[in-house]
Amino acid sequence: MNAGQRLPEPIVSAAIGWQMRLRTHAGNDEVRGQLQDWLDRDARHQLAWTRLQQMDRMFHAGALPGATHTIPMLQRAEAELSRRRALKLLGVGVTLGGAGWLSTKAMPNWRADYATTTGERRRVALGATGSVWLNTNSALDHSGGEWVLRSGEALVSGDGWRLRCRFAVCEGHDASVLLRDHDDYSEIRVQAGEVQVTTRAGTTRLSVGESASVSARGVDALARGPIDPFAWSRGLLIVSDIRLADFLAEAGRYRSGWLGCDPKVADLRLSGVFQLDDPVAMLGNIVHLLPVEIIERTRWWVRVVPVA
Repeated sequence: MNAGQRLPEPIVSAAIGWQMRLRTHAGNDEVRGQLQDWLDRDARHQLAWTRLQQMDRMFHAGALPGATHTIPMLQRAEAELSRRRALKLLGVGVTLGGAGWLSTKAMPNWRADYATTTGERRRVALGATGSVWLNTNSALDHSGGEWVLRSGEALVSGDGWRLRCRFAVCEGHDASVLLRDHDDYSEIRVQAGEVQVTTRAGTTRLSVGESASVSARGVDALARGPIDPFAWSRGLLIVSDIRLADFLAEAGRYRSGWLGCDPKVADLRLSGVFQLDDPVAMLGNIVHLLPVEIIERTRWWVRVVPVA
């Protein structure tokens, strides 16, 4: 492994997430074991973790600088920065990054039993009879024999599982079910088998191919949209005749920073298969499909505009 190798942003973000979880769950052997499993999965994970520890020691601080400073520093492998240069780079990072970045909605994920950072996907075993894939920026807890989706999205498979999301409790037998929490409703889609959905209003059964929107108002049928809801578990974003603005909103879930478009191109339509693990190529492919170009002021601010 090249010590100066640039690391993909999802790996760097995941390392930062693990650092925060380890601090929140100090002395928790289960969390340490989960971290070790992550480190063993890929040599790049170990490299990112090593750089993070080196940088943490360099700053002699209990909190990391903001993401806009941490990630580029890790990727450039500049752990040998002098203390003077490091403090200069921290500058705004301690106030805007330390207070602002750490107070984002992703922060509760680091306190969960199982969590993913932006761009990360992770498989968790649900006992001996099932498993769950966590999508980007998601959190899962296990409490009192019940699994709880705290935030984000999960694809649950197996027999005899029970999973609580924001507005319902779902139970499946030989079933594969997608659950995604939105601001004001939970999305449930059955990929295989049958799921029992219990809400305050009662119990509903959904079979393979059926979907529902569950909220405080009750349970409503949910049509299939232009995004393949299960493709992310295979590392793909598959879309069919989707508005560009909607595509960018979905793609933005898997990368850090702001991603948007000029209103003049928002209603352009596209279809295709995109690799989630390569967000740069994902955006680059758009210019071959539509009459647009990409304006990138920084890695954290990207806008799609009409071809000049």
